[in-house]
Amino acid sequence: MNGARDIAIAGIGVTVQSRGSGRSAISLLMESIGLALDDAGLSMRDVDGYVGFTFPAGNGQGMNDANVARQFGQPMTLVAETSGAQAVLLAGAAIRAGLAEVVVIPAGGSQSAGAEMATYTRPTYEFTEWTGSMTPAQFALIARRHMHEFGTTSEQLAAVAATAHRHGRLNPEAVAFGRPALDADAILNARMIADPFTQPMCSLVNDGASCIVVTSAERARDCRHAPVWVLGGAFETRSNSYFEAPSLGMMESRPRMIDGFARAGVVHDDVDIVMCYDHFVHGPIIQFETLGFCAPGEGGDYVPVAMQLDGAHPGSLDGGNLAYSHNGVPYNFKPIEIVRQFRGDTPDLCPGWREGIHTYDRNLCRKVRDPRLAIGCAPMTDGRHGFAILAKD
Repeated sequence: MNGARDIAIAGIGVTVQSRGSGRSAISLLMESIGLALDDAGLSMRDVDGYVGFTFPAGNGQGMNDANVARQFGQPMTLVAETSGAQAVLLAGAAIRAGLAEVVVIPAGGSQSAGAEMATYTRPTYEFTEWTGSMTPAQFALIARRHMHEFGTTSEQLAAVAATAHRHGRLNPEAVAFGRPALDADAILNARMIADPFTQPMCSLVNDGASCIVVTSAERARDCRHAPVWVLGGAFETRSNSYFEAPSLGMMESRPRMIDGFARAGVVHDDVDIVMCYDHFVHGPIIQFETLGFCAPGEGGDYVPVAMQLDGAHPGSLDGGNLAYSHNGVPYNFKPIEIVRQFRGDTPDLCPGWREGIHTYDRNLCRKVRDPRLAIGCAPMTDGRHGFAILAKD
């Protein structure tokens, strides 16, 4: 993509995010699709493209183009099995190529109530299964390597986590809303999960779904909300995550990420919001470095200040995966929060937020002042990375 305003996000939908909902993943996904289409002013019959996870289910065949087309009741282009920023870019490519005009991107999941840990934290892959490892331990190795290479400290990690939790305490839709406030000291002294990660430095585990509707500029202008333009971005995949020993290898994607800004005609200083993928607390630090907002090794100092609500590049605005939601597949939340910030539809403690009236009192308000350009990141695992550039007006 070259910065042209020809592809847009026209609708978003998010179910309630909660623990122990008792609902199936498919019911949550279907609800999110309905919410997103209603938000766009479109119907199921308008959809001719699909990017997403595990839908439909029930016939033993899993997700394929024939099953999706059958469920929607019309011919369908199935672009890929992914979501979030990467899916937005792929949907835009399909629309630009004339393969589809309205693409939905649903994602989400439901965890077993009372389970000790989410099943996806113990993937049965070569590196993980025989070692008895789990996801927090794998990413802890990456964090520790970054600390060793660049001198990043536990205190800096805790500062990133404290900002995410602070934003989550301002968001009535966050799973952690209403819980006691956590400052950096409380986070450092919390229960250790995998050194250096204490429990508040790790993602939540909960139920919920979300959906994004991507369409052409022509179609978007007839939808219910002003378009949010997809200017460009980049993504890179080097290996399947968790198959190989965790490392800082994905930081080598930095040239491709920086080139994504250049292709869209965007400079870093123009970006108002950076919604990093904060699955664990090291994520924003490494992503800011890899995206080129600061040099490798500078993120520990730069990110805890930059990502605050009045910082240079606010992030984790909904509370992130640490305090808002990690529903198994939370990638959509990054572009969705950007759309809500652009619209002024950001639930918080401001009395007039429903009318789009915000106080900017940071004890009440999580709205960024007049954002116009934002970055929504895909997960930065040990095998893949990406982002999409979104613009208002």
